Formats: sequence, structure tokens, C-alpha cells
Amino acid sequence: MKKTVFLLISILMIFTVFSMANGITAQSVINQETINQINTYNASHGLPWVAKLNPKFEGKTIQELSILNGWKPLPKQIMMDMITRHLTTTDNMIMSSYTLFNPLTMDESSIPSNYDLRDVNGVSYVTPIKDQGWHGTCWAFSTVETLESAMMVQGVVGDYPFLGATPILSTQFVSYHDVDWDLLSSNNWWSVQDSNYDGGGSQYFSMYNSIRYGTPPAVDFPYQAYENTPWISWNPQNPDWQKDLVHTTGTMLLLGAPEESYYFNVDYNSYINAIKTMIMKYGSVSVAYMVPASFFSYSSGIFVAPATPTYVGGHAVQIVGWKDNLTASNGVTYPTVWIVRNSWGTTWGMNGYWMQPAVTEAEYDSGKVPGWKFAAFGEWFYSPIFSPKNLDWKAADFNNDDSVNMEDYNMLIDALNETNPSSSIIAKYDIGIPKDNRIDGNDVAEFMYLWNEAAAAGH
Repeated sequence: MKKTVFLLISILMIFTVFSMANGITAQSVINQETINQINTYNASHGLPWVAKLNPKFEGKTIQELSILNGWKPLPKQIMMDMITRHLTTTDNMIMSSYTLFNPLTMDESSIPSNYDLRDVNGVSYVTPIKDQGWHGTCWAFSTVETLESAMMVQGVVGDYPFLGATPILSTQFVSYHDVDWDLLSSNNWWSVQDSNYDGGGSQYFSMYNSIRYGTPPAVDFPYQAYENTPWISWNPQNPDWQKDLVHTTGTMLLLGAPEESYYFNVDYNSYINAIKTMIMKYGSVSVAYMVPASFFSYSSGIFVAPATPTYVGGHAVQIVGWKDNLTASNGVTYPTVWIVRNSWGTTWGMNGYWMQPAVTEAEYDSGKVPGWKFAAFGEWFYSPIFSPKNLDWKAADFNNDDSVNMEDYNMLIDALNETNPSSSIIAKYDIGIPKDNRIDGNDVAEFMYLWNEAAAAGH
């Protein structure tokens, strides 16, 4: 009963719309007068960021701009199933593609106080800023750009020579394969079918599509940002596009602060370090949040929303790094500030990026996380996982007889069926990517892949 009440309260927190103290509403027009009003409010209330007039947004109302916020929260039934089930052992195909990140497996001593994927020892692990135009396809951009970063961080770009040195993948292709939300809702949230209607989306579905469909390069399906239509076009420019597909193996998932704290008893520091570890190990993480009305005018500084913001939709982006113990212009020192990438072009924010504080320890412990912070209830962290090509099949040769066969398979299944396997057994049979410190369906799937590799090599 307690957890049911917690769930209902959390969902209400997502959808509750507040009145904003500085008078910026959905009907406000973005112009210099509005910018001045926001800056005056920020200065008088100690908010450490500066608003600026973006020529692209000038003359539009907040309501008109809210079309850019096309992220949709998952139905509560799916959210609860993701929380309460062991994802890699469920029968549901989409859920089975996810692996919950285990914060207890981290080496926290290796986490630096400052980290930025744009410059890691002189190397960038992000691609150039993109612009989603006037479509609500932020979820597709967040997915694609996270895939691009993951390919570079995980060192698999060379496995796809058709991409060149920098992987630029197709947001058009991913946007075209949205989920049919009407069919989903009318069939008790279980009938999943594609739709190219520009009605908003979720990384939960698009990350799965990156496994089953793959993602072509952007040159094969270039993005059409300013079409005056609510539909995403099918526009292949390469007749052989099916030969140029990037497939992920699975997706690492970290749930929102309320879920990780309440359901999995993860402490605050471990939660923050889990996000940092995912960024360092797998690449930028895709996440969503609720957008305050004033956010469209952000230019620089550390974004902090008013105490009672007007929310104008959900938006999906990526975290690319952090700064710890950063003192802002208001004199406040924030323990962790996220560096975040947007998809509104380089004229917005700090060349397309912004900074904002992480959830506080008090917010984390209470479960009362503001919708604009990462990550409130249902706003999760996604990291795509790639299996390098030509993996060493010997990882599946459990009996060391220079062959992969039924004997090895039976050894794996015996380990899978152990109620409380030892650490040495787990270390031997946890061959799935990524390793998750347990033996499950993810390891069986990887075994079948390696078995085929061994057969191709004559073993």
C-alpha cells in the first residue's frame, strides 16, 4: 500500500502544472521585454543564469515553442514493470533489452571531480550540435546523439567503415519509427506498433529500435527539420541503406531518483556516482525532464528554475559531463552540476549546451524531485551498449577444450539455475555486454553469439 501511494504521488508530481512567480506563462511572447523580465526576476531571486533573446524563438509564444518538447512519459504500468522485474529475465521483448545499472559495482575512486566528453585529454566524444527544427523529435535526437557518443567512447566506430571517423546517424530514420501511442493506450499499453506521426516519443522505444532495426547514417536519411507537416517522411537517399546499419546490443538503464532510492535502497552518493560512471564508461546518457517556461530563454550560467515554474512539456537531452563543487554567480556552491547537450542549434544556450544542478541529497532522500531536475519519477538514464565485432569466442569456452559446444552451454545453464552462485561462478559466466554481476538471459544471448563466432572460426 505504501509503495502504491508513493507511485501515485510521484506521478502527480510529474503532471502538476504550477503558476510561475515571475509571470511567464504559456501565452507569453518571446521578445526583449520578456527577456528583461526574466533577467530581473533571476537577479532579485538569486537564480544564477542569464536569459538572452534567441532570434530563432523571437515573436513566438511559449505555447508555440512547446512543440519542441516532444518527450512523453511512459504509462505507469510499464514504469512499474520496469521497477519491479529483473529486466533481462522478463518475457517482454522490449524490457529484456534493458539491463539495470548496479551502482554497487562502481569504482568510485576513479571518478574525477570534473569531466566533459567534449574534451577528454584533448579528444572529443560527442558529435556537433544538431537542430530538431519545429518537430517534437527531441527523443529521437537524444537517442541518436547518445548512440554516436557511445560508439566513440566504447571504441566501435572502426567496426562501421561507412561512417568515417565521426559517426553521424539519422535522426530522420529514428523519428519515423515512433510508437503508435493511440494503439498503445487503447490496448492496455501492450500493443506496440510503429507510427511516423510527430506526436512525441520516448527513448524507451527508440533505444529498443536501435537493436532490432539498427540506425543508418544521416546521409542515407537526412533530417527534414522544417517540414510543415505532422508526419515524418520516409526519405531514403541511398538505395543500399540497409547495408549501412548500426546495431546496438542492449541498453544500460538507471532509474529516476525516487525509484532508485525507494525501491532499490541506493544511497545518494552512489546514485550520483552511478550517473558519472555511466558517462565515463559508456558515453553521454540520454535523459528527460519537464521544461520550465523560462528555459527557452537560457543563455549562460547554471540554470535553476523558479520555485513554482510553469511546465510546458517534456524534453529529452543528454548529459555529457559534470563539474563538482561549482560556485555560481549567486554565491551558492553546488556539489554537482551537470553539463547538458540540447538539440535546438548552436544559437541557443552556450553553443547548444547548458548547466544545471544535480538532485540534492534532501530531494533524493524524500523522493520529492522537481520535474526540471534529472531525474524525477519516470525520467530515466539510458546508455546504449555495443558489442565489438569479432569478439573473442573463447569467453564462451568454459571447459577450455578449444571449442564451444553443448557442453559449454549446459555449464552456463547450470550456473544460471544456481540459487546463490559464488562470486567465482558469476565472474566466469557473466559474459554478457555489459557485465552486470549476475548470470541471466543477457549472458545466454551473448553465449549464442559467441558460439556462432566460434563455429565460423572452426571451433
